[in-house]
Amino acid sequence: MPVAAPRSLTMTPDEYVAWEATQLERHEYHDGEVFPVPGGSPEHAELIILVAVALHDAVRGTECTVRSEAMRVGVSDDRYVYPDLTVTCGAIETRRNDRTTLLNPTLIVEVLPPSTRSYDLGETFELYRAMPSVHEVLFVDSERRRAEVARRASHGWTLAEPATGGTLRLESVGATLDLDALYAGRA
Repeated sequence: MPVAAPRSLTMTPDEYVAWEATQLERHEYHDGEVFPVPGGSPEHAELIILVAVALHDAVRGTECTVRSEAMRVGVSDDRYVYPDLTVTCGAIETRRNDRTTLLNPTLIVEVLPPSTRSYDLGETFELYRAMPSVHEVLFVDSERRRAEVARRASHGWTLAEPATGGTLRLESVGATLDLDALYAGRA
């Protein structure tokens, strides 16, 4: 579960979206409650950029677009989160009267810091799996050389074997990531 805000904040989804637009920090919204989004380590921040650049290069010239962690995702009417990266293929769908909330990501990327690892792999992943537009979720470890892809399949979701080097294929967006390049200079 996310870390609670310093003071208890409860509001409707519309109130949250309007309030969030006035804030300096990002906040997630879960069933009427608002939680601050914690910052990451230097390694976490660098990996987000490296994955974003690699994905951007891989989908350049296609109908797919990479978006940063500044883009909020509406996973349901009462849940709003900030994944580290999203890729949308085709036209984007946003919340009515709100171009800051993406509703149809194809691929979601979470770079896993120790502070939210369990939450990202558990509850957040469960939310992503419920979104019809999401076909893959990429989990990139921020502490060690390791990445995993979860894919939507005809019989549910499958989790590919963790990769620690070489390349990793992201079928939903037609991209291949070079994990050796992403983790160059890291253990």
